[in-house]
Amino acid sequence: MELHDMKSSWQQAGGDFKSETDLLNMTKITHHPTLKKIRIKLIAETIFLLLFLIIYYDWFDGDKKPLYANILLAAGLLLYIANDIIGYISIATPVSGINLKLSITNYFARVKRLAIFSLVISFLYSISLIVFFTSVIHFTREKRWLLIGLSVILFQVMFWSFRVWTNHLKNLKQQMKDLDFDENK
Repeated sequence: MELHDMKSSWQQAGGDFKSETDLLNMTKITHHPTLKKIRIKLIAETIFLLLFLIIYYDWFDGDKKPLYANILLAAGLLLYIANDIIGYISIATPVSGINLKLSITNYFARVKRLAIFSLVISFLYSISLIVFFTSVIHFTREKRWLLIGLSVILFQVMFWSFRVWTNHLKNLKQQMKDLDFDENK
């Protein structure tokens, strides 16, 4: 195909004309549908957790609990919210680097740190909830079994969260390997 034929084929390809504003909006990562879902989840979760932080003292008898349990719960909850916000910003921030390979490497390192922090903070938040709600309970045999059951559920949730992060990191690592393979051709 000659250059003239290619130019005429390109011009006849059709398609709607996109203004510069439309093209700019299409290239912004903040308009990505997955990020929109994450943002909605983040906002809803943050509102729910902040409402819980406001009402827990009255509704769950925070005044009858030890000071350390109240501080631990508030700190765990605020750390959890901060981690969610940092995670969203980390994901929504465009990849940085001079080339695609460096960008993916930087993104992989950021997601790996985010995975570790998310798992640790989720675990700490869960522990703070358990400490708060069990701080003034006199444990009977049944209550101990209930606490053991809750602990087993907590570790299962942490295990599944770990697996999700591991799979995500494995996929990113595979993309990095594919990029290395393509470069070596």
